[in-house]
Amino acid sequence: MVLGEAFHRRAAKLLSERLAALGKHAALLFDPANIRYISGLPVAPTDRPLAACVWANGNAALFVPQLEAERLASGWIRDIRWYAEYPAAEESPVRWMAREAGGPLVVDAGASAAAWRSILEEVEEAEHQDLVAEQRMIKSPAEIALIERAAEYADLALERAFARLTTGSTERDVVAEIVSTVDGFMRQELGDDYDAPGPAITGSVQSGTRTALPSAPTSGRPLARGDCVIVEFTANVGGYHAQAGCTFFVGDPLRDVVHWVESAMHAQAAALEAMSVGATAESIDLAARKTLERLGLGANIRHRTGHGIGLAVREAPWLTRSQTTPLEAGMVLVARPGIYISGRIGARNTRTVVIEPDGPRVLNPRIDRWDKMEARLKEF
Repeated sequence: MVLGEAFHRRAAKLLSERLAALGKHAALLFDPANIRYISGLPVAPTDRPLAACVWANGNAALFVPQLEAERLASGWIRDIRWYAEYPAAEESPVRWMAREAGGPLVVDAGASAAAWRSILEEVEEAEHQDLVAEQRMIKSPAEIALIERAAEYADLALERAFARLTTGSTERDVVAEIVSTVDGFMRQELGDDYDAPGPAITGSVQSGTRTALPSAPTSGRPLARGDCVIVEFTANVGGYHAQAGCTFFVGDPLRDVVHWVESAMHAQAAALEAMSVGATAESIDLAARKTLERLGLGANIRHRTGHGIGLAVREAPWLTRSQTTPLEAGMVLVARPGIYISGRIGARNTRTVVIEPDGPRVLNPRIDRWDKMEARLKEF
């Protein structure tokens, strides 16, 4: 356990106290990030149901398939209850879990529709409420330290990707080379903290008119002179994530392209300026949107301004409309407003930020090297 047994025991204790205050008997957790937060154990999504249970009296257990029982007994939770996969049980494993947990029961957002139906067949009083996701929004200093370390690797990947941008190289070439290199650094330097069920570093590159497609996958398209290129990396240290991203130029950009990229930067700056303790999540989104609207680009917004980050790459609080969650010290956010001009370009920049009592602190400040347009130009 990267954060140590005491951290996870305290997380479970806080959850049990919340359950008692709400008059609930237990919480059943299916989301892998929530399970890791409570147990300290990395688990990957699987077709075999697996859950953690915390009771209002402070007890905790893991409900797992038999083949996982021995491996997951290595954590602080000693109560490991398993179901046999072969021969197949006569009832749904989730229904068995619900009976073991008992009601009134709170179930997190990781439960599928089928799982929810099974729970309702067994427990009369059950409701969806992701108490652990709410608890995870405020990070401890130890969690922030892991995210800051992840931000360093995301920054490193971004720097190396910028150096790698050359005409003729494909988007896929750039991502594959950088991910392989930085993954090697992480394995060598982190040791036991290289502890994640998924990849430690992932990236994406979109170039040319493909930048106008916000979620376009990295492709085999070769970079060409005159391209605008969006590069973004996500790093994972000890299960905690950070993101870094920037919009670059291959060769001299056109004047309108420069205006669009500068506009995305202004929107991000407005979002960061609005990130103070007590400000609502939606007010951060509004600050970025108003900036783009003043610049005549309100119709070119395709997604929210940002989101929380931690054990999940995207988690609460969500920086979008109708999200009234107030910012608190210890929240870690990703600011990544973007604009997208169909058939032309997209522009997006990504910073990971921790909210502190006196304002936001950017965890990947090396991105400052690209604050000026000329610094984003890759010349040949």
